[in-house]
Amino acid sequence: MKKLPFLFIVLTLFVFGCQRTEEFKYEGKKGGILIVSIMNEPTTLNPLYPSLSGLSPVIEKLFTPLHEVRPDGKIRPGLAQSWVYSEDLKSITYTIRNDAEWHDGKPITAEDIVFTVKQIKNSENRSPLYQRCRYIKNIEAIDRRRVRFTFEKVYADELLHSNIIPIPMHKIEKDLENLQMSDFSFVPTGNGPYKLNEWNTGKWIELVANPNYFQGRPPLDRIVFYFPSSMEELLDEIKSGNIDIAYDLPPAQYDTIEGYKTIVSAGEAYAYIGWNLERFKDKKLRKTLTMAIDRESIISEILKGFGSKLNGPIPPKHWAFNPKTKEIPYNKDMAITLIKELGYKKKRWEQYYSGIKINILVEKGNPLRIDVAEAIVSDLKAIRINATITELSGSQLIKRLFDHDFDAYILGWSVKKALNPLPIWSSGGSYNFVGYKNEEVNHLMREALLSLDRENAKKAWYRFQEIISEDIPYTFLYAPQNITLVKKNIGGINRNDKRPLISILDELWFEKPSTTTIELASLGEHYKETQGEQPERITTSGTQSSSPAENILQAAAPTTVPEEKTEEPEPLEEKPTEETPKEEKVVKKGPILPPTLSYAPPRKYPEVAEKLDIRGQVFVEIHITKKGTVDRVKILRGLFPACDTEATKEAYQMKFDPAIQDGEPVEYTQTFPFRFPPPGW
Repeated sequence: MKKLPFLFIVLTLFVFGCQRTEEFKYEGKKGGILIVSIMNEPTTLNPLYPSLSGLSPVIEKLFTPLHEVRPDGKIRPGLAQSWVYSEDLKSITYTIRNDAEWHDGKPITAEDIVFTVKQIKNSENRSPLYQRCRYIKNIEAIDRRRVRFTFEKVYADELLHSNIIPIPMHKIEKDLENLQMSDFSFVPTGNGPYKLNEWNTGKWIELVANPNYFQGRPPLDRIVFYFPSSMEELLDEIKSGNIDIAYDLPPAQYDTIEGYKTIVSAGEAYAYIGWNLERFKDKKLRKTLTMAIDRESIISEILKGFGSKLNGPIPPKHWAFNPKTKEIPYNKDMAITLIKELGYKKKRWEQYYSGIKINILVEKGNPLRIDVAEAIVSDLKAIRINATITELSGSQLIKRLFDHDFDAYILGWSVKKALNPLPIWSSGGSYNFVGYKNEEVNHLMREALLSLDRENAKKAWYRFQEIISEDIPYTFLYAPQNITLVKKNIGGINRNDKRPLISILDELWFEKPSTTTIELASLGEHYKETQGEQPERITTSGTQSSSPAENILQAAAPTTVPEEKTEEPEPLEEKPTEETPKEEKVVKKGPILPPTLSYAPPRKYPEVAEKLDIRGQVFVEIHITKKGTVDRVKILRGLFPACDTEATKEAYQMKFDPAIQDGEPVEYTQTFPFRFPPPGW
């Protein structure tokens, strides 16, 4: 084994060995009910099944992982009071706190951690966390409190990838046939600062403080997550003063409202235009197009100032961001000069230059991105380039990208702390839609990903950004900021805190708790009464952080370190004889991109269910064909016979844009919830 620098080992032991001395304690006044609005209701409360957009903040309050994040962005203990690396850095041994308990009072043990990892790595459970655990070679309980993770290789993100949110073995081991739809997924026994009190499907989830939490009782008595059916409904509740925190508002909806303050934080995403490099081979042309786009105007006029320019594929919030990448400034006159130098011509009576026409693909249902596309088209037409927009559904857009059937497209990407841009930028990357190839970039990414020294990795990432910026395969548009409205009487918020506000709700408190209480059943009712019957909830992104297409791509992307290529030649295979020709098989290797619902029949509330006031969800497993039709339906979790029958009937009538793998439609099985009564009933 290659010897590791002595200084690195000393620093590693210092950073990770001293964690046990840190003890977190809650501060602030006790009492009060915090009402938080989020647009996406979780499908389940099982931490092994995060949604496409990530782990729900509801789950984050019900469960605690092995380690957490401090306000300065560094790691602090969670369930684990300490952890130690082995000498060869191929394993980590965690020691679980002796006072850590499940909500039912049972102690949390090393066996719970082992059980959880085994469920994640069991492919039959289809957990989205499967890829993250790929390089966990083995996990073993040394004793009741100590658990050891052993990895197949040494790499920088071992600590992040082993940061498991455990589930209680004693609650689930007898109900493993369908882990995702088990009772635990809807009425979980957690280990976090809050317990589930009530889940009113389609309306809210109410949590109550856990008095026996190992870090102490949190300040707030209750946290209610409210799921408005529309942005208009949410704004109506905000103006009524019924919402304490409104998270990640879109800039078009933001306004200063009396009694609230605005928290603006840097996001982890960026938006860009991707150019088809087969159609735009000339770097000078891509530079010209970039120079013609007024990004500052997009940020000020469309994002209302809630964003920043960037020149590379890592946003400013990230530890690997290079602030010195070169900018291509907006310069309309220079762009016109360069177009002429490139040889494009137009006759005096013609409006646009001949030989160049750009169609920009954008996802429909995302007003902000459509506004951005229209601004870009206007800028390109200003330099006499004919540009148009095509709006597509998420799955249609994804298929066009995999087919390389585009001139340009607008999309975004979230960059996690555990950085892995190989799917996007490596020569054979599954998400390298533009067809970018650069061997130095390939080498730099692998060097950074496999480096154990953060400073060396940062140098490689800096150079990676510089090359991408120089080659211009994308026009980087902006890094959006998150906008959160918070009532002024809420304490515990530090503007220097690097954590998202939505992840630290348990650390907040009321400076002066309200003397009046709101009936949760009334949330959204005023808006419904004034607006009439409301349509079925459509889960789209009203914010600037992401879109359905991006969530699908992000969820399907590999998260682990790539295998290194070896220089050894592959063993020779015996050539097949003419009599026994070797059959060639086409093996699909790319990620499967889930289907997108294109049609759902009107939801009916069975009369008998209405009379009995039956409320809840029916979960069905549906098999979607390559044509996007449903040919098999299976009830996974029923509610009431009449509701189960109605859900089955509706499931067969649903239509989808089919799942895509390697650019081709494939069959797909997925779980789908049917809510009774329907929204707006």
